[in-house]
Amino acid sequence: MTGADRLSHFELPPQWSTMREAAALESGGRHIIHMEKGDYASAEFKPPPQAWEALRASLEEGYVRYSPGAGIMPLREAIAEKMTERGRPTTPEEVIVTPGAKFGITSTMLLFLDRGDEVIMPNPGYPPDEFWARYLQAHIRHVTFRDPRNVDTEHLEKLISSRSRLVILNSPQRPNGQLIENIEEVAAVLERHPQVMVASDEIFSQIVYPPYKHRSLSEYPGLKERTVIIDTFSKSYVMTGLRIGWIVAPANIASKFDILLQNSFTNVATIIQEAALAALNAPASYHEEMLTILKRKRDLAFSILRSSKILSTDNAQGSFYLFPRLPEGLSDREAVRLLLNNGVAVVPGSAFGSGGSGHIRLTFTLEDGVLEEGVRRLVRIIEERAG
Repeated sequence: MTGADRLSHFELPPQWSTMREAAALESGGRHIIHMEKGDYASAEFKPPPQAWEALRASLEEGYVRYSPGAGIMPLREAIAEKMTERGRPTTPEEVIVTPGAKFGITSTMLLFLDRGDEVIMPNPGYPPDEFWARYLQAHIRHVTFRDPRNVDTEHLEKLISSRSRLVILNSPQRPNGQLIENIEEVAAVLERHPQVMVASDEIFSQIVYPPYKHRSLSEYPGLKERTVIIDTFSKSYVMTGLRIGWIVAPANIASKFDILLQNSFTNVATIIQEAALAALNAPASYHEEMLTILKRKRDLAFSILRSSKILSTDNAQGSFYLFPRLPEGLSDREAVRLLLNNGVAVVPGSAFGSGGSGHIRLTFTLEDGVLEEGVRRLVRIIEERAG
């Protein structure tokens, strides 16, 4: 295989396409309401103050040298404690600190996939999953859902073969914000196939709205030793730009991640690890306040979308995304172009796979007034287009 063949699928992240187009318009003087970014837009959202204080103090104290590749031990210990509280008993040796969740996904594929192996993932899903599977020349199999919250476990069973090596699932899901509700059924299927590893993408595990609760496949005894959990400080602690996350895996597998990590980026910046450690020790009120604000914004956006007679929207159970279905006859890419021309940026659902076609994804982390204006404009423009 030539280098050109190996790189033939290379493209910038499709989920960021609107962001790039919006930036070009803004450079020409256009005002854009940004609901396309998978980030916190409002100044209401800040990292825990303890994190900033730790970052400043560690810089002043000169923590700018190399540190252990797997992460500083106090941070690994604190993550292990948090994971144990979440229902997955964890030791520090099972924790590897990564430069964000995306590297956790990348390294999981690098470790477990060879050319010709099969990897099963959701559609719609997270585009980097497919990017790295293609790079590794693995065969992608898409599992379907009976509805947005329930995996079609009969289909999952049929997809698994002797070549299957990895199943990737995320809950709360990207891009639709729904939890996987039939997690026990999924676990039962996977337990019957011991050759398959599981990558559990849990980056929104702490952004789940009551009465819903996050559950991990790693909680099932038959899967704990085959599941890699991928998580991040980006979403739970408003630290998107600091690029720090973690993976949890059985110690014998975690040691392989450590080797991969040390042969790639060496270690996450020590001062950022100190900030992450301080964030983990933030009081419970930090997340309580964050969820209260997010829920208010979610309900504001959802109430406007629900008032439309031609948009169909499920309220998010987790994350900070809504994923409305467009009316028949209007493609998601046409809708995105139409909205962008009217100063509203959202993401086409097809950026997340063919299963997302006919939807748009919007982020509701904006200031309340801007959010309301953006969603009302979105509804008005779509309804005018539909006639």
